[in-house]
Amino acid sequence: MQTPYVIFNGKLISENEAQLAISDLAIVRGYGIFDFFKTVNGLPIFLEDNLDRFYQSAYLMDLPVNYAREAIKTCIDTLIQANNMPDSGIKLLLTGGYSPDGYSIAEPNFIISQQPLKRNVILEEKGLKLLPFTYHRPFSQVKSIDYVMGIQALKVAKSKGADDVVYMQNGFISECPRANFFLISHEGKLLTAAEDVLQGITRKKIIDLAKNIMEVEVRDISISDMENAAEAFISSTTKNITPVTSLLGYQDFAPQAGPITKQLQELLQDLIYKQ
Repeated sequence: MQTPYVIFNGKLISENEAQLAISDLAIVRGYGIFDFFKTVNGLPIFLEDNLDRFYQSAYLMDLPVNYAREAIKTCIDTLIQANNMPDSGIKLLLTGGYSPDGYSIAEPNFIISQQPLKRNVILEEKGLKLLPFTYHRPFSQVKSIDYVMGIQALKVAKSKGADDVVYMQNGFISECPRANFFLISHEGKLLTAAEDVLQGITRKKIIDLAKNIMEVEVRDISISDMENAAEAFISSTTKNITPVTSLLGYQDFAPQAGPITKQLQELLQDLIYKQ
């Protein structure tokens, strides 16, 4: 396979040529933000929403984005044409820059990269198991590059027979390290955590779709809600809607997507893959 291209500070170069100095805050302090979207048949999916969130994350982390929105879109188009990767994931990465003292924010480095992305239809059908894990992500509105706890928690999840974790704290459920979390009550209501979670783009689209067919409650989600739910699923750019078959220690669901989850999967499928 040909080495893919990246956009590094506005220039198209081979991925092998892209280099960051060791003084970048992304390396020495793990300080930076990113966003991620996919292309289907060469078309970016929900790009405007992702750019909105990218600029918002940068603002909340005091990182200047020295590229206008249209300039970023032009760079993305250039990258898509150069790599010829119809089904892919594209990452926008903004680092803390080359800090003179290893702590102060400097001029950010901006990198746009692309990788092949294959849809995991089997996982979307069979689902996964989650381990409720006590933690709350700081700067929850920011899509930060800091995934230290997510990586550590994944080891714990695997050791207990789960596929990943869902964060909980003070009796409330929030999100997964790389996905948003939803419950469906026995009354047929869709429940998802409110403001103090990452505002997932797929999450946003699901909420909009669901409002046409059911009642939606965006609010604090309690352990009681979790224990009494009829169905559960997660959402993300890569996982679309993936059912949760078990919340270890709290609740077991059907060994596949429930009826309402399937209905929402079909709606999201039409939105993303039938453009």
